[in-house]
Amino acid sequence: MLFSKENIIKAILGLYLVFCGGLLYWTVIYSGSGDGDTLEHVHTSWLVWSGKLPYKDFFQHHNPLLWYIGAPLVGYYEYSLRAVDAVNILTVTVFLLMLWYMYRLHKDFLSNKIGGLVAAAFCALPQESLYNKDFKPDNFMATAIIAGIYYLFCYMRNKRVLALFISFMLFFASFMFTQKAALIVIGIGIIILWLIREKKVQIEDCVISGSIPLLIFVVFLAFLYYEDVLTMYIKANFELNSHIPDVFYTRRFIHPSLEMTVPILFAIYALVKNVYEGNIYIKTFAIIFIMEYLIRMYYFTPFVYYFALLHALASTLAGVAVAEIIKKKSWFLYIFLSYFIILGGIYANIYRQRITVGDDYKYGASGFVLRLTNPCDYVVNGYRIGYNLFNKDIDFIWNLKGQIDVIAATIGIRPTSDLESLIRKYRPKIIYGKNYYDTYREYRGEIGVHPIHWISSHLLEEMYIPLNRDDLYILKPEYQSYDCRYNVRTKTFEYVDKH
Repeated sequence: MLFSKENIIKAILGLYLVFCGGLLYWTVIYSGSGDGDTLEHVHTSWLVWSGKLPYKDFFQHHNPLLWYIGAPLVGYYEYSLRAVDAVNILTVTVFLLMLWYMYRLHKDFLSNKIGGLVAAAFCALPQESLYNKDFKPDNFMATAIIAGIYYLFCYMRNKRVLALFISFMLFFASFMFTQKAALIVIGIGIIILWLIREKKVQIEDCVISGSIPLLIFVVFLAFLYYEDVLTMYIKANFELNSHIPDVFYTRRFIHPSLEMTVPILFAIYALVKNVYEGNIYIKTFAIIFIMEYLIRMYYFTPFVYYFALLHALASTLAGVAVAEIIKKKSWFLYIFLSYFIILGGIYANIYRQRITVGDDYKYGASGFVLRLTNPCDYVVNGYRIGYNLFNKDIDFIWNLKGQIDVIAATIGIRPTSDLESLIRKYRPKIIYGKNYYDTYREYRGEIGVHPIHWISSHLLEEMYIPLNRDDLYILKPEYQSYDCRYNVRTKTFEYVDKH
């Protein structure tokens, strides 16, 4: 019947998910985020759009797929904060796609439609889903892995090689979004070996399906070798990143919030109550959850968005537990409905009060800086504050000075630069006027003791004027006697002397 209890429950959960998606889009459009990683990846996408090659023309320590996906949007909205809105809207859409695959996992393999809707609702809780509006590789990586698991299960059911090929391509894409996916992808590879042993997967199909992503990766490495940046890529993405957990030291791990802890607890309940008697799909998914749980809780998780994949896996497995519980006690589902609706209302009210007025504040200092600069200007990011979206950088390692450049110097990528000399050489329009400290020591409690870069008061008095915001300074007018013109030959904006 159309108005049966089951259909009404499905409608309520569906409306709740629509509400969560709407809140995310609304937050992007009206509130924004000054998140440093988002702005870093927008700037990197712009550098790619401008024809720059990662690891050669500028430094990065992530795999590059995110920037090449973001580049067309960033390029279309070049020199506008709408570029940040566009890639964040893309991120929300990808997150909602992940919720769809979580639902399909339940509908087709794990439990039923209500279990899938509950799983998606656990993952879409407004507080925890808010990191899924930020343009970061972790969000795209999580979606690729969840979708990859879905197509792996499709192959296990119908033995169609195309499904296994799509699955392997998605796992490969997750790694190309961020190298931190390597651990879980290797773990999934071990699971596939077990599935081969259990005759759920054919080794011949794995060879066929895996050959294309392997070939693409080999071509990628060959291209980097041709451009003479293969060593830089390896040192930046793997050796340098292996040192970052040591930087954070006392805050190497954070604990999940209540909203994320609830599905984790239900996932553990599912492990105890349902996995032993569950089908091969539940068993396989449970093993993947256990591996990711161990990685996140015992290796390195300094920020909430590192939980993106664990949150999705836990929520999906929690749906298995809830689907089983409500078979015996149907009234229990109303507790979950109340839980979702109450928390959803609380966070809707919280974010209703956080609407930011004006682009100067919507994405931290980025809009403010963008309004004061032209396409020819150089801009220097500050210590623990990034705001350069569409301006030139004065140094190869342009972001997170005091952390990334210190590690890079330690492992022999490039010596720490003389920042003041670079400022005098390039005369950036906007600079940060305070010291840049050794983050490694800052996280160990030695606050304000070990500066890596410092801007002298003499330089500031000679060339800059304070902006009275975020310790930013702007170049004095007498040092700006140039016109900004577009060079058709080089396809770049360049200064031309007025005289």
